[in-house]
Amino acid sequence: MRAVAVAAVACVAAVSACTTTATTSQPPLVILPTGAALSAPGAMPAYYVVVAGPEVVVRASAGGRVTGSIRIPGASGLGRTYVAAEAFGGADDRHFVIVASRYGDLPGVADVTLFLLNLSPDGRPGPLRQLDFDNMGMPVIGAALSPDGTTLALSLAQEFLPPVYGKVELLNVPTGKTRTWTAQAASGYWPGVPAWAGDGTVLVPWWHSTSQGMNPADITGVRELDVAAPGRSLLGAPLVAFPAPAQSLDSAVVTPGGSDLIASSCQTARHAATARITELSVSDGRLVQVLRTQTTRFGNDADAMDAAFSQCQVLSAADSAHVLVQAFTLGRIDNGTFTQLPGASPDVLPVSAAW
Repeated sequence: MRAVAVAAVACVAAVSACTTTATTSQPPLVILPTGAALSAPGAMPAYYVVVAGPEVVVRASAGGRVTGSIRIPGASGLGRTYVAAEAFGGADDRHFVIVASRYGDLPGVADVTLFLLNLSPDGRPGPLRQLDFDNMGMPVIGAALSPDGTTLALSLAQEFLPPVYGKVELLNVPTGKTRTWTAQAASGYWPGVPAWAGDGTVLVPWWHSTSQGMNPADITGVRELDVAAPGRSLLGAPLVAFPAPAQSLDSAVVTPGGSDLIASSCQTARHAATARITELSVSDGRLVQVLRTQTTRFGNDADAMDAAFSQCQVLSAADSAHVLVQAFTLGRIDNGTFTQLPGASPDVLPVSAAW
């Protein structure tokens, strides 16, 4: 749920585990073959990427071994600005979207740059390819690449002047053309991280908050966007409304294909914070199962509350059986078993990682 984002680009520096190259030209556009994947369906993805300060680091999912890294162009703080970046997975574990955002004096306003990252079969990153995109200062809170690689779905939220509202943009990767669904009339509601239910449908959790902030908040249902439609109003897109809202959640992602909703929530009490990762039904929001519960003690209530805000996130989901999380510890959940993974840094919170 946290806003993410960008830096101005001067050149692209590509760094692998063994070699370093630099170029000032854009790498060629790579379109995914439909169904392309490094891992068999239902298997754990072979690689995950972590944004570690100004670099994107690729690691093997089995144990976290670094297979390569690449620096994000312009990703450093300058003067009174700072840059944050976040990774989102594509249709498989070879293609990723990097959202880099430069923030200035105005809270909740960001200059966003988008990059595509492709991995080789052995996990080495290719050059970052910058996409043609103008967000008009609205932070991107989620991204997802279509199964055929031609369309990027983006969720954006305006939180500078309450109440919060959002929009979804579909970016044609080869042409740079966009279509937009807005929800400015629905104050206090916004679209969450998008997911593709196929090449023709985008699903977004439909968040709602009656407070001025975005965390925690409730999910009232899931909206379905027909990508063949011309856009316009998000409120015109069909809403699969939950009988009762899924309340007080910190983050949520819809699994590829749209079958499940993986969510996180966090509570604090007496110098301790408890993170809870759950699987919810996309059709009605009911609890399917609890995937992980982790309680961590801190020196005081302030530290516990800070951890609850920044370290209680569902980062990525290959399916309901394979989930990347930051529940005080970066790790993966495989069929209910948690394995800690390297890549998190106490200096860069919240952690951003993706399959």
